[in-house]
Amino acid sequence: MKVTLPIDEILARARALGATLAGVVAVRAVMDAPSMVGLSPLRLPRGARSVLVLGLAHPEDEPELDWWGGKGGTPGNRILQRVARKLEPWLAQDLGVAAWSLPYHVERGGIFLKDAAVLAGLGALGANNLVISPEFGPRLRWKAMLLDREAPATVGGNGPKDFFDPCAGCGRPCMEACRQGAFSSGRYERSRCERQMHRDEERAAAQGSHGLDGLVKYCRACELACPVGGRRALRP
Repeated sequence: MKVTLPIDEILARARALGATLAGVVAVRAVMDAPSMVGLSPLRLPRGARSVLVLGLAHPEDEPELDWWGGKGGTPGNRILQRVARKLEPWLAQDLGVAAWSLPYHVERGGIFLKDAAVLAGLGALGANNLVISPEFGPRLRWKAMLLDREAPATVGGNGPKDFFDPCAGCGRPCMEACRQGAFSSGRYERSRCERQMHRDEERAAAQGSHGLDGLVKYCRACELACPVGGRRALRP
C-alpha cells in the first residue's frame, strides 16, 4: 500500500523552523520541467520521490542575505541549510521519511529551483525570469530537499498559484531597470545577465585585494523593481 506524506504537517514544521514558504512537488514533475528540455536527466538519489521546496523572504532592506562569500554561500542560503538540517532528523525519527538536502547548484547535484518552486505552487515565473509569489514578489531565495515518499499533490503551503499572473497589465519596470539590457529583445537573455554577474564578481575580487570584505553583491535591479508584493518583502 502506498504511504503518502502528511504534507500539512511537514510544511508547517518547515515554516516553524525558519522557512517563509514551503511546498512539495513530485520528482517526476521536476524531471519533466521546461528547464530539462534537451538536457540529460538529473542524477538524483535512488528512492527520491518528492521535492520539498523551501523559500526564504529576502527583504529589500536586508541585502546582506544574498551577499556571496565564505562557506555555505550566502547568509540566506545558510539559513535555509539550517532549516534543512533540522528537518532531516525530524522527518526520519517522527515520520520515518528519508530526506536528502540538495546543494544550490545543478552542476553540483541540485535541481532547477525555479521550476520546482513554480510546480510546488509557490509562485509563477515572471517576465523577469524569477519566481514571483503574491506575498513577496520575486524577493525570495530557494532551497530543495528530496523525500523518499510520494507527495499527494503538487501544491504549496498557500495553495496552487495556477490562477496567479503577476505580469498581467504590468508596465514591466524590471525590464527598464536592467543594467545590461537583458530584456532588450523582448525576452530574457541569460548571457547579458551573466555579464553583470561577472562584473559583480570582479568588483568583489578587487575589493578583497584592497582589504575590504570581498563579498559578491550580485545585482538585484530587476528583482527590486518588481511591484508585486510591495517594494519591501517583509517577513510574516
